[in-house]
Amino acid sequence: MKLYPRNLFDQILPKLDGKEAIFIFGARQCGKTTLLRQLMHELGEAKSLYIDIEYPETQTAFRKGISEVLKYLRYHRKSGTGRTFVFIDEVQYISDLSQTIKLLVDHHADEFKLVMTGSSSALIKHQFRESLVGRKHIFELYPLSFDEFLRFKEEGSLTEYILTSPEALPVSEIKRLAALAEEYILFGSFPKLVLTPETDGKRAILLDLVSSSLIKDLKHLFQIEKMDNLNHLIRYLAVNIGREISLNALATEVGLHRETLSNYLMILEESYIIKILKPFYSNLSTELRKSPKVYFVDTGIRNVLLPNFNGLESRVDRGSLFENFVYLNLFHTADPFTEIRYWRTRNKQEVDFVVKRENVLRAYECKFSGGKSVSWRAFLNAYPQAERRTVVLNNADQTANEMYGWQKLL
Repeated sequence: MKLYPRNLFDQILPKLDGKEAIFIFGARQCGKTTLLRQLMHELGEAKSLYIDIEYPETQTAFRKGISEVLKYLRYHRKSGTGRTFVFIDEVQYISDLSQTIKLLVDHHADEFKLVMTGSSSALIKHQFRESLVGRKHIFELYPLSFDEFLRFKEEGSLTEYILTSPEALPVSEIKRLAALAEEYILFGSFPKLVLTPETDGKRAILLDLVSSSLIKDLKHLFQIEKMDNLNHLIRYLAVNIGREISLNALATEVGLHRETLSNYLMILEESYIIKILKPFYSNLSTELRKSPKVYFVDTGIRNVLLPNFNGLESRVDRGSLFENFVYLNLFHTADPFTEIRYWRTRNKQEVDFVVKRENVLRAYECKFSGGKSVSWRAFLNAYPQAERRTVVLNNADQTANEMYGWQKLL
Protein backbone atom coordinates (compact mmCIF):
# COMPACT_ATOMS: atom_id res chain seq x y z
CA MET A 1 0.00 0.00 0.00
CA LYS A 2 1.28 3.45 -0.90
CA LEU A 3 2.27 5.56 2.09
CA TYR A 4 1.48 9.26 1.83
CA PRO A 5 3.68 11.67 3.83
CA ARG A 6 2.12 13.58 6.71
CA ASN A 7 3.13 17.13 7.57
CA LEU A 8 4.08 16.03 11.09
CA PHE A 9 6.75 13.66 9.75
CA ASP A 10 9.23 16.47 9.05
CA GLN A 11 8.63 17.99 12.49
CA ILE A 12 9.42 14.73 14.30
CA LEU A 13 12.57 13.76 12.36
CA PRO A 14 14.91 16.36 13.96
CA LYS A 15 13.83 15.25 17.46
CA LEU A 16 14.93 11.64 16.89
CA ASP A 17 18.57 12.53 17.57
CA GLY A 18 17.94 13.70 21.14
CA LYS A 19 17.50 11.54 24.20
CA GLU A 20 13.99 12.73 25.10
CA ALA A 21 11.04 10.36 24.71
CA ILE A 22 8.65 11.27 21.91
CA PHE A 23 4.87 11.08 22.36
CA ILE A 24 2.54 11.24 19.35
CA PHE A 25 -1.05 11.75 20.44
CA GLY A 26 -4.13 11.56 18.26
CA ALA A 27 -7.53 9.94 17.82
CA ARG A 28 -7.94 6.35 16.73
CA GLN A 29 -7.38 5.75 13.00
CA CYS A 30 -5.88 9.19 12.38
CA GLY A 31 -2.68 7.57 11.09
CA LYS A 32 -0.42 7.19 14.14
CA THR A 33 0.66 3.60 13.37
CA THR A 34 1.32 4.45 9.73
CA LEU A 35 3.42 7.42 10.84
CA LEU A 36 5.45 5.08 13.07
CA ARG A 37 6.00 2.77 10.10
CA GLN A 38 7.22 5.69 8.00
CA LEU A 39 9.66 6.72 10.74
CA MET A 40 10.89 3.13 11.01
CA HIS A 41 11.43 3.01 7.26
CA GLU A 42 13.38 6.27 7.41
CA LEU A 43 15.61 4.99 10.23
CA GLY A 44 16.01 1.49 8.85
CA GLU A 45 14.45 -1.77 10.03
CA ALA A 46 17.69 -2.89 11.71
CA LYS A 47 17.56 0.08 14.09
CA SER A 48 13.83 -0.12 14.79
CA LEU A 49 11.78 -2.20 17.21
CA TYR A 50 7.97 -2.07 16.96
CA ILE A 51 6.06 -3.18 20.04
CA ASP A 52 2.40 -4.18 19.90
CA ILE A 53 1.26 -3.35 23.38
CA GLU A 54 -1.91 -5.43 23.09
CA TYR A 55 0.02 -8.71 23.50
CA PRO A 56 -0.33 -9.93 27.14
CA GLU A 57 3.36 -10.90 27.43
CA THR A 58 4.38 -7.41 26.33
CA GLN A 59 2.14 -5.77 28.92
CA THR A 60 3.50 -8.12 31.60
CA ALA A 61 7.10 -7.16 30.81
CA PHE A 62 6.39 -3.44 30.89
CA ARG A 63 4.53 -3.67 34.20
CA LYS A 64 7.43 -5.30 36.04
CA GLY A 65 9.77 -2.32 36.12
CA ILE A 66 12.93 -1.16 34.43
CA SER A 67 14.98 -4.36 34.82
CA GLU A 68 12.40 -6.51 33.06
CA VAL A 69 11.84 -3.86 30.38
CA LEU A 70 15.56 -3.73 29.61
CA LYS A 71 15.70 -7.53 29.34
CA TYR A 72 12.73 -7.47 26.95
CA LEU A 73 14.16 -4.72 24.75
CA ARG A 74 17.63 -6.24 24.58
CA TYR A 75 16.25 -9.66 23.70
CA HIS A 76 13.95 -8.41 20.91
CA ARG A 77 16.12 -5.75 19.29
CA LYS A 78 17.53 -6.65 15.89
CA SER A 79 21.09 -5.47 16.54
CA GLY A 80 23.18 -5.78 19.66
CA THR A 81 25.18 -2.65 18.92
CA GLY A 82 24.20 0.95 18.33
CA ARG A 83 21.01 2.72 19.29
CA THR A 84 17.61 1.05 18.88
CA PHE A 85 14.52 3.15 18.27
CA VAL A 86 11.64 1.62 20.22
CA PHE A 87 8.18 2.33 18.77
CA ILE A 88 5.32 1.61 21.19
CA ASP A 89 1.77 1.95 19.84
CA GLU A 90 -1.23 3.00 22.02
CA VAL A 91 0.80 3.29 25.21
CA GLN A 92 -2.29 4.19 27.26
CA TYR A 93 -3.06 0.47 27.63
CA ILE A 94 -0.11 0.07 30.01
CA SER A 95 -0.63 1.39 33.52
CA ASP A 96 1.71 4.12 34.71
CA LEU A 97 4.98 4.02 32.76
CA SER A 98 6.40 7.34 33.90
CA GLN A 99 9.11 5.90 36.17
CA THR A 100 10.27 3.42 33.51
CA ILE A 101 10.38 6.17 30.84
CA LYS A 102 12.27 8.47 33.19
CA LEU A 103 14.94 5.81 33.87
CA LEU A 104 15.27 4.91 30.19
CA VAL A 105 15.71 8.56 29.21
CA ASP A 106 18.11 9.38 32.05
CA HIS A 107 20.31 6.27 31.97
CA HIS A 108 19.74 4.31 28.75
CA ALA A 109 19.10 6.93 26.05
CA ASP A 110 22.25 5.95 24.14
CA GLU A 111 20.91 2.41 23.89
CA PHE A 112 17.16 3.00 23.40
CA LYS A 113 15.14 5.92 22.03
CA LEU A 114 11.41 5.82 22.85
CA VAL A 115 8.72 6.87 20.35
CA MET A 116 5.18 6.27 21.65
CA THR A 117 1.64 6.90 20.51
CA GLY A 118 -1.51 7.45 22.54
CA SER A 119 -5.15 8.30 21.95
CA SER A 120 -5.37 11.30 24.25
CA SER A 121 -3.10 14.16 25.28
CA ALA A 122 -4.68 13.83 28.74
CA LEU A 123 -2.73 10.59 29.15
CA ILE A 124 0.20 12.41 30.76
CA LYS A 125 -2.07 14.06 33.33
CA HIS A 126 -4.41 11.15 34.03
CA GLN A 127 -2.19 8.06 33.86
CA PHE A 128 1.36 9.24 34.53
CA ARG A 129 2.37 9.99 38.09
CA GLU A 130 5.28 12.14 36.94
CA SER A 131 5.12 14.90 34.36
CA LEU A 132 8.46 13.91 32.73
CA VAL A 133 9.45 17.56 32.46
CA GLY A 134 12.52 17.89 30.26
CA ARG A 135 12.30 14.25 29.23
CA LYS A 136 9.67 14.34 26.49
CA HIS A 137 8.55 15.95 23.25
CA ILE A 138 4.82 15.91 22.53
CA PHE A 139 3.35 15.97 19.03
CA GLU A 140 -0.30 15.80 18.05
CA LEU A 141 -1.55 14.05 14.92
CA TYR A 142 -4.99 15.02 13.64
CA PRO A 143 -7.11 13.78 10.77
CA LEU A 144 -5.78 15.10 7.47
CA SER A 145 -5.49 18.81 6.87
CA PHE A 146 -6.94 19.91 3.55
CA ASP A 147 -3.55 20.00 1.82
CA GLU A 148 -2.84 16.48 3.14
CA PHE A 149 -6.30 15.41 1.97
CA LEU A 150 -5.47 16.60 -1.56
CA ARG A 151 -2.18 14.72 -1.40
CA PHE A 152 -4.02 11.51 -0.46
CA LYS A 153 -6.42 12.14 -3.36
CA GLU A 154 -3.45 12.36 -5.75
CA GLU A 155 -4.07 16.08 -6.27
CA GLY A 156 -0.58 17.29 -5.50
CA SER A 157 -0.62 19.95 -8.22
CA LEU A 158 -3.71 21.55 -6.69
CA THR A 159 -1.97 21.59 -3.32
CA GLU A 160 0.95 23.49 -4.77
CA TYR A 161 -1.33 26.08 -6.36
CA ILE A 162 -3.29 26.56 -3.15
CA LEU A 163 -0.14 27.19 -1.11
CA THR A 164 1.74 29.30 -3.67
CA SER A 165 -0.40 30.94 -6.38
CA PRO A 166 -4.12 30.20 -5.98
CA GLU A 167 -5.02 33.21 -8.13
CA ALA A 168 -3.55 31.37 -11.16
CA LEU A 169 -6.05 28.49 -11.09
CA PRO A 170 -8.53 28.33 -13.98
CA VAL A 171 -12.27 28.30 -13.26
CA SER A 172 -12.61 24.58 -14.04
CA GLU A 173 -10.05 23.73 -11.36
CA ILE A 174 -11.72 26.03 -8.84
CA LYS A 175 -14.96 24.07 -9.29
CA ARG A 176 -13.07 20.82 -8.81
CA LEU A 177 -11.53 22.20 -5.64
CA ALA A 178 -14.98 23.14 -4.38
CA ALA A 179 -16.16 19.56 -5.01
CA LEU A 180 -13.17 18.16 -3.13
CA ALA A 181 -13.79 20.59 -0.28
CA GLU A 182 -17.40 19.37 -0.11
CA GLU A 183 -16.20 15.75 0.14
CA TYR A 184 -13.85 16.79 2.94
CA ILE A 185 -16.68 18.58 4.74
CA LEU A 186 -19.24 15.78 4.40
CA PHE A 187 -17.11 12.72 5.20
CA GLY A 188 -14.14 14.15 7.05
CA SER A 189 -10.50 13.26 6.63
CA PHE A 190 -9.49 10.15 8.51
CA PRO A 191 -6.87 8.57 6.19
CA LYS A 192 -8.55 5.18 5.69
CA LEU A 193 -11.82 6.90 4.87
CA VAL A 194 -10.23 9.28 2.36
CA LEU A 195 -8.71 6.31 0.52
CA THR A 196 -12.11 4.54 0.40
CA PRO A 197 -13.92 5.52 -2.84
CA GLU A 198 -17.44 4.27 -2.06
CA THR A 199 -19.85 6.45 -0.11
CA ASP A 200 -21.28 3.46 1.77
CA GLY A 201 -17.77 2.44 2.76
CA LYS A 202 -17.06 5.91 4.11
CA ARG A 203 -20.23 5.85 6.20
CA ALA A 204 -19.42 2.40 7.58
CA ILE A 205 -15.94 3.55 8.64
CA LEU A 206 -17.37 6.59 10.42
CA LEU A 207 -20.02 4.53 12.23
CA ASP A 208 -17.41 2.04 13.41
CA LEU A 209 -15.04 4.81 14.41
CA VAL A 210 -17.63 6.51 16.61
CA SER A 211 -19.19 3.41 18.18
CA SER A 212 -16.21 1.05 18.48
CA SER A 213 -13.28 3.38 19.01
CA LEU A 214 -13.91 6.96 20.08
CA ILE A 215 -16.69 6.36 22.60
CA LYS A 216 -15.10 3.21 24.04
CA ASP A 217 -11.78 5.00 24.41
CA LEU A 218 -13.46 7.82 26.30
CA LYS A 219 -15.09 5.40 28.71
CA HIS A 220 -11.92 3.36 29.21
CA LEU A 221 -9.41 6.19 29.56
CA PHE A 222 -11.45 8.47 31.79
CA GLN A 223 -13.72 5.97 33.55
CA ILE A 224 -16.79 7.97 32.65
CA GLU A 225 -19.90 6.82 34.47
CA LYS A 226 -22.53 9.04 32.85
CA MET A 227 -22.15 7.84 29.27
CA ASP A 228 -25.76 8.69 28.36
CA ASN A 229 -25.16 12.29 29.40
CA LEU A 230 -21.88 12.37 27.50
CA ASN A 231 -23.56 11.04 24.34
CA HIS A 232 -26.27 13.70 24.72
CA LEU A 233 -23.56 16.34 25.09
CA ILE A 234 -21.68 15.23 21.96
CA ARG A 235 -24.83 15.22 19.83
CA TYR A 236 -25.93 18.61 21.15
CA LEU A 237 -22.55 20.06 20.23
CA ALA A 238 -22.80 18.46 16.79
CA VAL A 239 -26.09 20.25 16.12
CA ASN A 240 -24.73 23.56 17.40
CA ILE A 241 -21.31 23.88 15.76
CA GLY A 242 -20.22 27.49 15.38
CA ARG A 243 -22.80 28.84 17.83
CA GLU A 244 -22.12 30.46 21.16
CA ILE A 245 -22.61 28.00 24.01
CA SER A 246 -23.90 29.06 27.40
CA LEU A 247 -22.31 26.61 29.82
CA ASN A 248 -25.11 27.04 32.37
CA ALA A 249 -27.79 26.36 29.76
CA LEU A 250 -25.78 23.46 28.35
CA ALA A 251 -25.41 21.87 31.79
CA THR A 252 -29.18 21.99 32.21
CA GLU A 253 -29.75 20.61 28.69
CA VAL A 254 -27.55 17.54 29.18
CA GLY A 255 -28.30 16.98 32.87
CA LEU A 256 -24.84 17.57 34.30
CA HIS A 257 -23.44 19.76 37.03
CA ARG A 258 -21.46 22.73 35.70
CA GLU A 259 -18.17 21.32 37.01
CA THR A 260 -18.83 17.90 35.46
CA LEU A 261 -19.80 19.53 32.18
CA SER A 262 -16.55 21.52 32.09
CA ASN A 263 -14.63 18.31 32.76
CA TYR A 264 -16.43 16.47 29.95
CA LEU A 265 -15.73 19.32 27.51
CA MET A 266 -12.05 19.16 28.44
CA ILE A 267 -12.05 15.39 27.87
CA LEU A 268 -13.69 15.78 24.45
CA GLU A 269 -11.12 18.37 23.45
CA GLU A 270 -8.13 16.40 24.73
CA SER A 271 -9.46 13.29 22.98
CA TYR A 272 -9.43 15.10 19.61
CA ILE A 273 -13.18 15.23 19.05
CA ILE A 274 -13.89 18.96 19.46
CA LYS A 275 -12.10 22.29 19.60
CA ILE A 276 -13.31 25.02 21.94
CA LEU A 277 -12.98 28.56 20.58
CA LYS A 278 -12.89 31.49 22.99
CA PRO A 279 -14.03 35.03 22.15
CA PHE A 280 -11.62 37.79 21.20
CA TYR A 281 -11.93 40.84 23.37
CA SER A 282 -9.82 43.68 24.74
CA ASN A 283 -10.89 46.48 27.04
CA LEU A 284 -13.80 47.62 24.88
CA SER A 285 -16.97 47.59 26.95
CA THR A 286 -19.00 46.21 24.05
CA GLU A 287 -17.06 42.94 24.00
CA LEU A 288 -18.33 41.36 27.19
CA ARG A 289 -19.63 38.01 26.04
CA LYS A 290 -17.34 35.17 27.01
CA SER A 291 -19.34 32.15 25.92
CA PRO A 292 -17.25 29.71 23.85
CA LYS A 293 -17.97 28.23 20.46
CA VAL A 294 -17.35 24.60 19.56
CA TYR A 295 -16.12 23.09 16.30
CA PHE A 296 -15.43 19.45 15.45
CA VAL A 297 -11.91 18.25 14.69
CA ASP A 298 -13.45 16.14 11.92
CA THR A 299 -16.73 17.12 10.25
CA GLY A 300 -17.34 13.53 9.14
CA ILE A 301 -17.59 12.54 12.81
CA ARG A 302 -20.00 15.42 13.32
CA ASN A 303 -22.19 14.39 10.37
CA VAL A 304 -22.41 10.71 11.35
CA LEU A 305 -23.65 11.74 14.80
CA LEU A 306 -26.74 13.42 13.31
CA PRO A 307 -26.71 11.39 10.90
CA ASN A 308 -26.74 13.48 7.71
CA PHE A 309 -24.56 13.11 4.62
CA ASN A 310 -26.72 15.09 2.20
CA GLY A 311 -24.98 17.45 -0.21
CA LEU A 312 -24.25 20.95 1.01
CA GLU A 313 -26.66 22.73 -1.34
CA SER A 314 -29.67 21.00 0.25
CA ARG A 315 -28.60 21.48 3.88
CA VAL A 316 -29.73 24.16 6.29
CA ASP A 317 -26.47 23.77 8.20
CA ARG A 318 -24.18 24.29 5.19
CA GLY A 319 -22.99 27.65 6.46
CA SER A 320 -21.97 26.19 9.82
CA LEU A 321 -20.24 23.25 8.15
CA PHE A 322 -18.27 25.55 5.86
CA GLU A 323 -17.35 27.68 8.85
CA ASN A 324 -16.06 24.54 10.60
CA PHE A 325 -14.04 23.76 7.44
CA VAL A 326 -12.44 27.21 7.46
CA TYR A 327 -11.64 26.88 11.16
CA LEU A 328 -9.87 23.56 10.53
CA ASN A 329 -7.75 25.13 7.79
CA LEU A 330 -6.81 28.01 10.07
CA PHE A 331 -6.03 25.56 12.87
CA HIS A 332 -3.89 23.24 10.74
CA THR A 333 -1.78 26.11 9.39
CA ALA A 334 -1.33 27.87 12.76
CA ASP A 335 1.79 27.62 14.91
CA PRO A 336 2.04 27.59 18.73
CA PHE A 337 2.25 31.40 18.80
CA THR A 338 -1.05 31.86 16.94
CA GLU A 339 -4.39 32.49 18.67
CA ILE A 340 -7.66 31.76 16.84
CA ARG A 341 -10.80 33.30 18.33
CA TYR A 342 -14.12 34.82 17.32
CA TRP A 343 -15.54 38.32 17.85
CA ARG A 344 -19.05 39.28 18.89
CA THR A 345 -20.50 42.36 20.57
CA ARG A 346 -23.57 42.94 22.71
CA ASN A 347 -25.29 44.18 19.56
CA LYS A 348 -24.65 40.77 17.93
CA GLN A 349 -22.14 42.13 15.46
CA GLU A 350 -19.87 39.20 14.73
CA VAL A 351 -16.73 38.20 12.84
CA ASP A 352 -16.27 34.46 12.44
CA PHE A 353 -12.54 34.24 13.19
CA VAL A 354 -9.93 36.61 14.55
CA VAL A 355 -6.37 35.34 14.22
CA LYS A 356 -3.66 36.99 16.29
CA ARG A 357 0.05 36.28 15.99
CA GLU A 358 2.35 38.62 17.86
CA ASN A 359 1.27 42.13 16.73
CA VAL A 360 -0.54 41.04 13.57
CA LEU A 361 -4.34 40.82 13.63
CA ARG A 362 -6.36 39.21 10.84
CA ALA A 363 -10.11 38.65 10.63
CA TYR A 364 -12.07 36.17 8.49
CA GLU A 365 -15.70 36.00 7.46
CA CYS A 366 -17.08 32.76 5.99
CA LYS A 367 -19.74 32.97 3.28
CA PHE A 368 -20.97 29.75 1.72
CA SER A 369 -22.45 31.52 -1.31
CA GLY A 370 -20.95 34.98 -1.07
CA GLY A 371 -22.54 38.19 0.13
CA LYS A 372 -21.35 41.12 2.21
CA SER A 373 -20.70 41.06 5.91
CA VAL A 374 -22.67 43.52 8.02
CA SER A 375 -20.07 43.47 10.81
CA TRP A 376 -16.86 44.46 9.05
CA ARG A 377 -17.31 48.17 9.68
CA ALA A 378 -17.89 47.70 13.41
CA PHE A 379 -14.89 45.42 13.74
CA LEU A 380 -12.58 47.69 11.75
CA ASN A 381 -13.73 50.71 13.78
CA ALA A 382 -12.66 48.82 16.89
CA TYR A 383 -9.47 47.39 15.34
CA PRO A 384 -8.42 49.59 12.40
CA GLN A 385 -5.03 47.85 12.18
CA ALA A 386 -6.61 44.46 11.38
CA GLU A 387 -6.42 42.80 7.98
CA ARG A 388 -9.59 41.17 6.69
CA ARG A 389 -10.57 38.37 4.34
CA THR A 390 -13.92 36.99 3.19
CA VAL A 391 -13.79 33.28 2.39
CA VAL A 392 -16.35 31.92 -0.08
CA LEU A 393 -17.01 28.32 -1.15
CA ASN A 394 -19.89 28.40 -3.60
CA ASN A 395 -20.01 31.48 -5.81
CA ALA A 396 -19.89 31.51 -9.62
CA ASP A 397 -17.78 34.68 -9.60
CA GLN A 398 -15.29 33.63 -6.94
CA THR A 399 -11.58 33.24 -7.52
CA ALA A 400 -9.22 30.68 -6.07
CA ASN A 401 -7.56 33.48 -4.13
CA GLU A 402 -10.87 34.33 -2.47
CA MET A 403 -11.45 30.68 -1.71
CA TYR A 404 -8.06 29.65 -0.39
CA GLY A 405 -5.70 32.63 -0.43
CA TRP A 406 -6.27 33.25 3.29
CA GLN A 407 -4.08 30.21 4.06
CA LYS A 408 -1.07 32.27 3.06
CA LEU A 409 -1.91 34.96 5.62
CA LEU A 410 -0.88 32.87 8.63
